[in-house]
Amino acid sequence: MTIVKWLGVLGFLGGLVLAGFHAIGRLMGSPEGFYSESIAGFAGEGGLEWIGSLPFEFLRNGVDFIVQVPFYMVLIGVGLLLLIIHGLFAKS
Repeated sequence: MTIVKWLGVLGFLGGLVLAGFHAIGRLMGSPEGFYSESIAGFAGEGGLEWIGSLPFEFLRNGVDFIVQVPFYMVLIGVGLLLLIIHGLFAKS
């Protein structure tokens, strides 16, 4: 089993665990759930100003979308992407 597969599994499972805590927090009445922090929240004020200097608008929009999405969604997406890459390029 390769490192790509394990990173994909860990990313996917970590995202599911965070999504579960988010859902439990919502059920308990928290307005934002347990943890809906995004990468933009981690970077803080002015930490992502470099996005505006990207050369193409579709690239700026894509990176801006990724940093605004809740972190558990990013983990699930990266985990699935790595698992797909492993499935395509793994030796049988």
